[in-house]
Amino acid sequence: MFAQWAKTASFNLKQHACPAGSSKTACNRRLWQLASSLVHRNKIRWFQRLPVFSSVGQTRSLRANILRTIPPNLKTVIIHQGALGDFLLILPILEGLSRSNPSIRIHLWARAEHAALLAEKPYVAKGPPPVDSELVPFFHDELWKEAKTPRFLHNAGTIFVFGKATSQLLAERLSRRLPCPVQWIQSFPDQESKQHVHHFLLNQFRRLGWTLGENLPELKPSLHEISRVKDFLREHTPTSSGRPVLVHPGSGGLRKVWPLKKWWNLLALLSACKHCPVVMTLGPADKRLKGFAKEVKRLGVLVFDETTLPRLAALISQCSLFIGSDSGVSHLAALVGIPTVVVFGPTNPNVWAPRGPHVHVIQESWEEPEVLDWSPDVEPASLDSPLTRLVMGLL
Repeated sequence: MFAQWAKTASFNLKQHACPAGSSKTACNRRLWQLASSLVHRNKIRWFQRLPVFSSVGQTRSLRANILRTIPPNLKTVIIHQGALGDFLLILPILEGLSRSNPSIRIHLWARAEHAALLAEKPYVAKGPPPVDSELVPFFHDELWKEAKTPRFLHNAGTIFVFGKATSQLLAERLSRRLPCPVQWIQSFPDQESKQHVHHFLLNQFRRLGWTLGENLPELKPSLHEISRVKDFLREHTPTSSGRPVLVHPGSGGLRKVWPLKKWWNLLALLSACKHCPVVMTLGPADKRLKGFAKEVKRLGVLVFDETTLPRLAALISQCSLFIGSDSGVSHLAALVGIPTVVVFGPTNPNVWAPRGPHVHVIQESWEEPEVLDWSPDVEPASLDSPLTRLVMGLL
């Protein structure tokens, strides 16, 4: 009898468990009894419909209590199609989900090169990759209603969709087609916010009832990739005994790039330090810096270009110091755990800076037209600045 009542009530828990005149405490008690039954019968698809009464007696959050009873080995899907830096900023969340329930297996629907960075994480599920085209109809105002649900999402216990407003619409449509809770997570705060994006994400999960703590995860490159990088460095820096200094001047947004004339001066200074080689990398968004990369070679800088993200992470792990602009690669360096110096300009480091015990942030001011205002015919000038003093102190 109760099972039949629960099946009916699951479509409208508040109406059935909280009839008119019921106190909030009584509602919470009856909702908890119902929800517990549904959870243990693997009917957690109705979890998202549960109302939450905060500050009622000792009941802080009904969802938080139910989460503690979710059966193990749930398939948790993360959909994230953003840039590298945005993707790496969710890593503490993934670690937190795993720690909250070590049986959780996270299935990543992200850019393949981003997901590859987490291949060594034990909580990341192995298996066939998602098919991006299966998600396309869910962005169409009509096609999503009849489209086949993506196979990658089948049998999911919970789905989190990270992104902007368009991703919120995606989450809403998936939630109407799938028998599990689908949550939209806003990837980053509004422009006027001064809250670090990590805490912005963390607070969203806490409001959903997930008990996630603070953590600073690390990315450990695979031994295979490290071996390949060591071979490369032995071949190209055979006479050096010190570990390289790695410089990544680029960024996904040109306005965030420290002016090239300053990079030129810094690279000349680093190259004069004969005890360690200097390596520079470029990313897919750095096509406008190709000419600059060609010229720095005459300063003795080794350019490491056209590589995969797992190989880049391995290279970072073999360096003594990383210096970069506000970019995803700077976040990668911080997660790998080496001393990391990041030069911020127009963006707010209080919101966007990489997190880690070895991260050093320098903020300067420049205008976007200054970024590419540089000539290889101009001899490097001395660079006496807080950044230079910091870098030299870390070498």
